Amino acid sequence: MTQIKICPDCTTEYFPHIERCADCGSVLLTPEEIKKMQEEKKRCKDKSLENSVVVREGSLNWMNELYNVLIDSSISGVVNSDAGCKKGCCGDTYRLLVSSQDAEKANERIEEYCAELHPELQASREMMSRGKCPACGSPVSSDAVECPDCGLTLLIIEEK
Repeated sequence: MTQIKICPDCTTEYFPHIERCADCGSVLLTPEEIKKMQEEKKRCKDKSLENSVVVREGSLNWMNELYNVLIDSSISGVVNSDAGCKKGCCGDTYRLLVSSQDAEKANERIEEYCAELHPELQASREMMSRGKCPACGSPVSSDAVECPDCGLTLLIIEEK
């Protein structure tokens, strides 16, 4: 009997000699590997968090997306919220929490994911590290708040 391979992302089935999904590019897995991966995800989701720390705050959709990224990377986490005021002017605050020992690994994975979503951020950081504006390439100092030539905001200062 011929063993099939399955895309873990879109569940398309392939012949065993195919290595990558033609639709999404993911590495194909055998049914046994898929089952093992699903069991690991379930174990990760069911794991209780001790000494949890907040790694991100944001909208519910974004926190759930990051939660799934961490679970796919075998990092346990949980999304919780603080209810906003009952008057309707303050929305809920959503937080992604992980155990304190996984915080560094979680932050690294989230940064990698953001870089995957927005590869232009890495190019902007590289230009800034060379003392150049990411938008126009003009020289800027390391403590500049905005580019003197094009006006791009380089540093956001939050007022308390």
